[in-house]
Amino acid sequence: MKKNLLQAIIFLLSTPLLYAEGVNITKDIKQITTIHKGKVVTIKRNQDPKHRLSNNFTKTSRECPPFCIQPMHIGKVKTVGELELFEFLKDLNNESKTLLLDVRTIEWYKSNTIPGSINLPFTMLEKGSKYIDKILKILGADKLTKGWDFSNVQILMIYSNGVWDAQAAAAIESLVELGYPEDKILYYRGGMQNWQNLGLTVK
Repeated sequence: MKKNLLQAIIFLLSTPLLYAEGVNITKDIKQITTIHKGKVVTIKRNQDPKHRLSNNFTKTSRECPPFCIQPMHIGKVKTVGELELFEFLKDLNNESKTLLLDVRTIEWYKSNTIPGSINLPFTMLEKGSKYIDKILKILGADKLTKGWDFSNVQILMIYSNGVWDAQAAAAIESLVELGYPEDKILYYRGGMQNWQNLGLTVK
């Protein structure tokens, strides 16, 4: 009963509404909701038109390597933006087989993250990682005599800090090398920098 009520509330809060004023997500959508660590979180843009970032994401120049501009596409993995991420969050709310993965190191994740995401540092996804077998099983893969069966795995949306951060690319490349289907991975290349540049809610 409580679960159905929670889903109904999420649906109502996620329903597009037309607002005459305000800093909306799109012309028709003011906010959306998702579940983060068991609680309902409303995602919206900062309503102060004079607001400016004052954190690490205002920095324009980072030493490369390691902070090099990342490619738009990684193999056949689909690259997406914020609106596609919002649709993905709706799927998360509907308990479909989807996961939003923040693959940054735990220190970055603790500083702020996109609501609805879970932290799975890219280092844990590397081939030879002591965690990889356990992680692949959690993601829905079945261990075979040789290799893995990925036919029932989760659809993953992966992100890190932004276009200058290789953590997301490294995670995607590791998963693909292990055999994870490219059509079950989405790449939010803009990451935390784009998210915060748009004034969107963080946790």
